Amino acid sequence: MIKNINKSFRVLLILFFLLLIIIIIFFAYKKIKYGNNDSNKSAKEIEEYIFNMKSYKAKIEVTVNSNKNNNKYLLEQEYNNNGSEVQKVLKPENIEGIEIQYLNGNLILNNSKLNISKIYSEYPYLSDNILWLNSFADSCKERLDKTKLYEENNEVVIELKTNDNKYFCTRKLYLEKGTGKPIKMIIDDENKNNIVYILYKEISINK
Repeated sequence: MIKNINKSFRVLLILFFLLLIIIIIFFAYKKIKYGNNDSNKSAKEIEEYIFNMKSYKAKIEVTVNSNKNNNKYLLEQEYNNNGSEVQKVLKPENIEGIEIQYLNGNLILNNSKLNISKIYSEYPYLSDNILWLNSFADSCKERLDKTKLYEENNEVVIELKTNDNKYFCTRKLYLEKGTGKPIKMIIDDENKNNIVYILYKEISINK
């Protein structure tokens, strides 16, 4: 009789622990799949995530295409919504170390080897805010009627179309679906030629 009771108790105990494990797995799966976390953002949440960022730090590869040639840069950017933006050139070597700073609306260039006129004449768009993620976000917020949000090839795309500048008619920001991490930005002119291509090699965003 005692043996039967002990056997029944062990069976009930085993069933209890199995049930407990199933419940834990169920709730853990539900939280991962449906929870409001960084790995499960909707397209609209991703848009708001980019629009409402407070700061970001990134390493980007920028290709600028023109009729004459193609220029490629490796840049480091740091943005803070307190009015500070700093961009440093890592490559090419001949302009390595140039620091472009935007502080409260003022543009400051720091480098002892090169002068300001050389930056503007030989390196188009390097000191232009067209390369900045926050500038794109601000432009989209100002032109919501010109902004589209959609999914393409398992990526989220925020597209801005304007006629303000014939060289920058269409800007598309491609983001990782789920996390909202920026992948690349493509900027086309009025003839749909790619003028600027930005690849986000590293980026961290604070909302």
